[in-house]
Amino acid sequence: MHKTFISYHHSGEQDLKDELIDHANMGEYFIDKSVSDGDIDPSLSEETIMRKLREDFIKDSSVIVVLIGEQTADRPFVNSEIQAGLWGQSPVGLIGVVRDDLYDRIYDKDLCSVPGCNCGITLRRRTSLFYEKVPFLIRKNNAILENNKSAFPHYSDSEAYCGIYRYSNFFENVEKYVDEAFEKRNKVFDIKKTNDSDVQTINNTHG
Repeated sequence: MHKTFISYHHSGEQDLKDELIDHANMGEYFIDKSVSDGDIDPSLSEETIMRKLREDFIKDSSVIVVLIGEQTADRPFVNSEIQAGLWGQSPVGLIGVVRDDLYDRIYDKDLCSVPGCNCGITLRRRTSLFYEKVPFLIRKNNAILENNKSAFPHYSDSEAYCGIYRYSNFFENVEKYVDEAFEKRNKVFDIKKTNDSDVQTINNTHG
């Protein structure tokens, strides 16, 4: 398995992070470095902050796993860590992993009614909570397919640059999903690399 950085809200998803580190002796593959208050001066330029995150925390990883709970999308450190991983010419692979109970609220199922299609198959549909609870760069890159293919919402997470998975499913197949994210780095995706101005980050805490 490839070296993986875990980005998470410390007071929200510490239990999931600890469980992953202990899981099946996989701790050696996870980079156990966390960015905390005081580690980075928020008055620094965005480019300097991105460089420091890459060099001091993320540099040895080739994949970032973002553990997603109730407050993750509003955590400045998480949003900056994701952006730092995608920064520059060698972006990391990216995976969103959602608490089981939250996963069942950010998605529901509906029959396809896409204009020009109406195939009637059952699709996973994003609820309004998806846009509130899933970090900006996770949800944006979940809709980006290889070579700018346009198949939304008819696609699987294995086809999107950033797959979004239920935690219990990810936990059972960690190596599979990490390897999948790593391999996407060698394919052609026009990924979204930077947060919008209304997203809370280390140097933009008000969003």
